[in-house]
This record gives sequence, structure tokens and C-alpha cells, in this order.
Amino acid sequence: MFYELEKDDKYPSVWYSDSDDFDPFISIKCPKYPGHQRGVRDINVNLWIDIKKPKMGDFVSTVYSDWLITDHVAEIFKANNLTGYRLQPVKVCNKKLDFNLWELIITGSAGKAHPDSGIYVKEHCEYCGSMIYSPIKKGIGIIVDEARWDGSDFFTITEYYKYVFITEKVKKIIEENNLRGVRLVWPSELGFDES
Repeated sequence: MFYELEKDDKYPSVWYSDSDDFDPFISIKCPKYPGHQRGVRDINVNLWIDIKKPKMGDFVSTVYSDWLITDHVAEIFKANNLTGYRLQPVKVCNKKLDFNLWELIITGSAGKAHPDSGIYVKEHCEYCGSMIYSPIKKGIGIIVDEARWDGSDFFTITEYYKYVFITEKVKKIIEENNLRGVRLVWPSELGFDES
């Protein structure tokens, strides 16, 4: 049984710092199609954030859908030998906190979604690698292909890599420790009405 991590709307997202010294993006320029130019997050650059509102959970989401966790959560994950992630320190630029924040970088993978999810490549650029996938179908959601899953407790799928999936083990740990700032969603509940 798998679940997807969703931001709990009771807790505000945090913003990347607007400092001129912080640039977390790599610019990709297409040699053929100027409209394909885009910024991609460089995960080798530690995040700098600004906290605009004081209310924070144990899980914190950035406006770009990165997941941050507190020292407390990091210790719980380590004590339970959870797999499929690594941590990077986060610098808080505009506030002093009594704890550290860590970026939860997902290393676990389930490859491509199961074909029954109905997710397919809509557009692919051979010049710059830009890839656009079909929307997640409402009523079907994302079906994890367990044959491609590496067995990690935290993992993503190729098509929608910002969606973080977890195992039943992680769900139980989150619930038993009353960790705040995150909702757990069935993958079958994901999706959009096609217009």
C-alpha cells in the first residue's frame, strides 16, 4: 500500500530566499525552440528560504513543492531506518529558529507509472530533452508499477517526479508520532478533470 505526501493547507508554504547570492536553478536553453527554455532546480545547491508566516509543521513545503523536515523528523526517520531519501541542510535567511530544517531529497524510484495509469508522453523535444506528460486521470490516479519499484520507503515516478510516494511503514511512523504539516493521499485519488 502506497500513499502520496500532500501539503496540509493549515500550514503555509515557505519561499525561496530572494537574496542575490542564492540561485538554485539551472537554465536550460533549447538550440531549436526558444519556447522550451526553462529553469530546473539544481538539487546540489542547498536551499535558502524565507519564512513569511510563523506557523510551521514538522513537514514544510516550499512554494516549488520541495519537502523540508525538522531535526525531530530527521531523527525519527533515521531511528526507523527509512530508505529512499537523503537530507541537505536548509538555510533560513529571515528568522532564527530553535531547530534546523533539512531538505528531504528523494532518491527512491518506481520508474514509470504502471501503464494502466494511462499516463503517456504528449510532447518530447529531441533537441533539449523537454518532456510533457499527459495529465493524471481523475478516477484512476497514479498506479505504481511495483515491478519497477526499488523497494524504498520514499520514492517518485518518472513522469511526475515532484509527487513523493511513501510506504505503509512511513505512514504508520507519521501517524504514531503525530507529525504535522502533511496529508497522506491515496494515489488513486490524484488526478485532474480533463478539459
